[in-house]
Amino acid sequence: MATTIKVTPVVKGKESERFNATISASKTNKISEEKKAKIFSLVNKVMTKKA
Repeated sequence: MATTIKVTPVVKGKESERFNATISASKTNKISEEKKAKIFSLVNKVMTKKA
């Protein structure tokens, strides 16, 4: 049986402003390249142990 698809509601007013603020903040809140490299190395360690 197929899963029902929920329609995303239209965001208006204060909710729209809050949503836009959250999206804007997430664009500038990036992790450093050093931290990213550390995360990927840990993921690679886990993946090689499983294989």
